[in-house]
Amino acid sequence: MQGRVPGLVVTSSSGLPGASVNLQIRGQNTLRSNAGILAPRDQPLFIIDGVPYATQNGNTNQFSSVQSPGLAGSYNNAYGGVSPFNSINPQDIESIEVLRDADATAIYGSRGGNGVILITTKKGKAGVTKIDLNLNSGLSFTGKTMPMMSTPEYLAMRREALANDGLAPNLIINDEAYAPDLLLFDQQKDTNWKKYFTGRNAATTNANLSLSGGNAQTTFHLSGGYTREGYIFPGDFSARRGSVALSLHHASSDNRLSVDLSTSYSASSNNSSGARELLGAFALDPNYPDLLDANGKLVWSYQGRQLRNFTAGNNVMAYLQQPYRVQNNLLTSSLQAGYKLTSGLTLRSGFGYTTFSGDEYTGTPKSTLSPYNNPQATARFGTNDYRTWIIEPQLEYRGNAGKHSYSALLGGTFQQNNNARTDASGSGYLSDELIGSLAGAPTRTITDSYSLYRYQAIFGRLTYRYDDKYLLNVNVRRDGSSRFGPDKRFGNFGSIGAGWIFAEEEFVKTALPFLSYGKLRGSYGITGSDAIDNYQFLSRWAPATYAYDGALGYQPRNLFNNRFGWASTKKLEAGLELGFLKDRLLLNTTWYRHRTGNQLVFYTLPSQSGFTSVTENLDALVQNTGWEFSLQATPVKSADFSWSAALNLSLPKNKLLAFPDLATSSYALQYFIGQPVNAVRGYRSAGVNPETGLFEFYTTAGGRTTSPASPSGGSLNDQAIIGNPDPKWFGGLQNSFRFRSLQLDVFWEFRKQWGVTYLQQIYSQLPGFEQNLPATFNQRWQKPGDQAAFQRLAVQYADAYDTGSYFYQSDGVYGDASYLRLKNVALSWQLPSRVLTRLHVQNLRIYATAQNLLTITNYAGNDPETQNFYGVPPLKTVVLGLQLTL
Repeated sequence: MQGRVPGLVVTSSSGLPGASVNLQIRGQNTLRSNAGILAPRDQPLFIIDGVPYATQNGNTNQFSSVQSPGLAGSYNNAYGGVSPFNSINPQDIESIEVLRDADATAIYGSRGGNGVILITTKKGKAGVTKIDLNLNSGLSFTGKTMPMMSTPEYLAMRREALANDGLAPNLIINDEAYAPDLLLFDQQKDTNWKKYFTGRNAATTNANLSLSGGNAQTTFHLSGGYTREGYIFPGDFSARRGSVALSLHHASSDNRLSVDLSTSYSASSNNSSGARELLGAFALDPNYPDLLDANGKLVWSYQGRQLRNFTAGNNVMAYLQQPYRVQNNLLTSSLQAGYKLTSGLTLRSGFGYTTFSGDEYTGTPKSTLSPYNNPQATARFGTNDYRTWIIEPQLEYRGNAGKHSYSALLGGTFQQNNNARTDASGSGYLSDELIGSLAGAPTRTITDSYSLYRYQAIFGRLTYRYDDKYLLNVNVRRDGSSRFGPDKRFGNFGSIGAGWIFAEEEFVKTALPFLSYGKLRGSYGITGSDAIDNYQFLSRWAPATYAYDGALGYQPRNLFNNRFGWASTKKLEAGLELGFLKDRLLLNTTWYRHRTGNQLVFYTLPSQSGFTSVTENLDALVQNTGWEFSLQATPVKSADFSWSAALNLSLPKNKLLAFPDLATSSYALQYFIGQPVNAVRGYRSAGVNPETGLFEFYTTAGGRTTSPASPSGGSLNDQAIIGNPDPKWFGGLQNSFRFRSLQLDVFWEFRKQWGVTYLQQIYSQLPGFEQNLPATFNQRWQKPGDQAAFQRLAVQYADAYDTGSYFYQSDGVYGDASYLRLKNVALSWQLPSRVLTRLHVQNLRIYATAQNLLTITNYAGNDPETQNFYGVPPLKTVVLGLQLTL
């Protein structure tokens, strides 16, 4: 879907298998502070065969990918979790449809306020029984990334940083020691740790088998699949999934009764998330000693001295020996039944049930901890279970009278979501052999949580069509949510949409004979939002963390507030659809405007109140406007050769229109009238002073300083709006070429945007400590008069640390993150029919696909999409496969 759908932004958190993906349709409607654990901000609604996906797009793992205060946590890493969509077999998907405007999403009510993504699985077709087999295997690997310093460069950098602070390396092993590694480590050793830890080729394997067929009354589709994706880390790490799916359709001989059943089950596992902590390991000294001895044991000392570095004394390789696994099971079932009561009158109902269960474990054996730190083996055990059921009865009447056709629909929705979690920890294990059992831990703690969400709605829809040229849709509904208090639980919403197929008008056919299709459409609607966590209107209590007078009591979890209610979004859209030359050229142009008010937020409170926030409605208004274009063309179409192309382009714009009393609110320094809600406020970098070697910044008065005023300085504040990370425009270009039985598909994705560079993570620390740096830091200031990109290095928390901290908050750590990426290339060859006849098969296709082969960008960092220097960018993947139909 990435780059293929107008208005839809898809961003990966990592190139690792199963990593989470963020999706957003037509920009951010809400203020950032409304994000909750169970309600991801501005995520669309995901529907599979008519049933809401149980987890939606929330991460399925409970445990943070950073388990200890070591390497990754020190580098300001923003890892994503495990995506729930990793449990779905893509081979079972027939189609994906994205709904954006108020008219299209009206039937889903407030649940679809941020758009709807409909996933339809494969169904059987009447005819002879077919067996389809699809096998493929390939390799994934990391592409080009920023080079790190070599040993000579690193040693020079380290000694220079010490000298700048008037220090010299010594071998005192205590808090006063300065760079003992410069005297101990082999000065000739040069290890590329980035390649060592992330340089493997990861194997991928997919196998799918399906059986389908049926007759005019009953059809079926049965499928099974297996997937294994390896990791680029050293060791046996992988993500696996096995799945089965079944769909049945039956219609009575008189076609009055129809029944559709879809069900699927998948079991998936991933054992590598714990290893993600080592992603910053390539910042190790290039001459750091070997991490394993000749017997494969972890090394904790070198030449009789304890190894200590920025990993808090831990051996980085230990992360690979600390077991982690997450096992997920997904069951989805959908039953759609309909009965035609009379001519034109149909009663139908949908029944759906989805369950998602996760089992997570992470262990820290004593053998993986430094013996110098009095280690203790620990383990965590977690479960995460979701349940969703839905019932949607509907009564529809359809009629025709001459050129008039119309339909009326009355329906309801009853939905319930449950989520139950447990998190148990054990510590003090007497043996590493016992850490897989909670009962084996001398010390045990356990917590659990449960939440319930109910949604109810009644809705009606009227559709009118005249002469197949004039279209009108009217939707009204009343939605109810358990996330609001009794007096605020229900809200009224609706939409209206109209269309005119003007190409069917005689005067248009006469004046514009080259126009094969033409349609004007427009819609307006109001939808609600209940995107907050459950139970926020209640006053909840929990056992206190600390004892008082030897006894534990209770403490409040949140403030009671039953006054907040539905947020609302007003959606306005206009579109023009054109077809030329018998639809060989199709153009779709859309303009939209979404305005979201009565914002639901976790309003920030002073700490003296005893609470950090309270759920509230804010009378702030956020607007998203934009243009979306899609063009489909078939320039060449003949018996032997055809060429088709598709281009889409989106130009979004986000703005905070109103926020009463913003200057006196908790968000005075976070949001700005007339600016995007994601606007970044910071200092304006003025480069490096050639005499002092320190970063400088522009002041409000236009001068330069090394000590800019902070926001608390009021009128002396030197911060300003420095940029907006929202995409300015984005889209994709698809070209498909067919020559006889050969097919070539090439897809490019592009995005114009501004974002954080590798310097943000570098300057979350003080460059100069015992950690390797990108080779670009050879352009640092070294002596008075140098015109340098980076300030002088230091190891002490003094002036260079202060200016580095200001730089971390400046536009100097941002830059152009635009890119053009060759996202997919696929080449296939279908065997000729005469060969298929001899082999007694219906179809045999051999194919090769490649992903992320080329990225054209000026981005300063490893990847402009993930924007995470100490992370894994989207991997390059090459796959060979075979598809066989019997």
